[in-house]
Amino acid sequence: MSDVAQLGVEQAGFTYRDGRDMTGFVDGTANPPSHRAADVALVPPGEPGEGGSHVLVMRWVHDLEAFNQLGVEEQERVIGRTKPDSVELAEAAKPPTAHIARVTIEVGGEELKIFRRSVPYGTVREHGLYFVAFSADQSRYDRMLARMFGTTGDGVHDRLIDFSRPVSGAYYFAPSLNALNELAGAEEE
Repeated sequence: MSDVAQLGVEQAGFTYRDGRDMTGFVDGTANPPSHRAADVALVPPGEPGEGGSHVLVMRWVHDLEAFNQLGVEEQERVIGRTKPDSVELAEAAKPPTAHIARVTIEVGGEELKIFRRSVPYGTVREHGLYFVAFSADQSRYDRMLARMFGTTGDGVHDRLIDFSRPVSGAYYFAPSLNALNELAGAEEE
């Protein structure tokens, strides 16, 4: 790919304990199944950018020392799921500041989903999560991030950001293969 692109950033990641984040919680439990990923990740036919995907990439640094000072029950309230088996807490037990309470967004009774592929990373001095998500609509990210950081006017923020902070982030658009072929002058198959 050196003829058309150059490496800007490289971040090594790894699989940690059966798909968990370094906090010990399963990451991506609410992802749609693989056979439905295109439904939430690709721009629908007839829309500008059809077949492409809006991509959000963020590198988060965890304060595991502070997070691990919490008991497991309190950690579960931060995330909104049980730690051993990733079962969502009952509505009565899940605080409005829980991570999944803040990033689950419904419009007209329908949840706005994204497809995520995140991996933990780390060194002795710094460890966290490299978050990559794909969506048919960029505004889903805007809504989720606004709810996480408490900028929606409801006075509530995601408690997870008390223990994890973003140090980089970017939006990208990944065009469809057909669009790339058109740009290259190749015929569509």
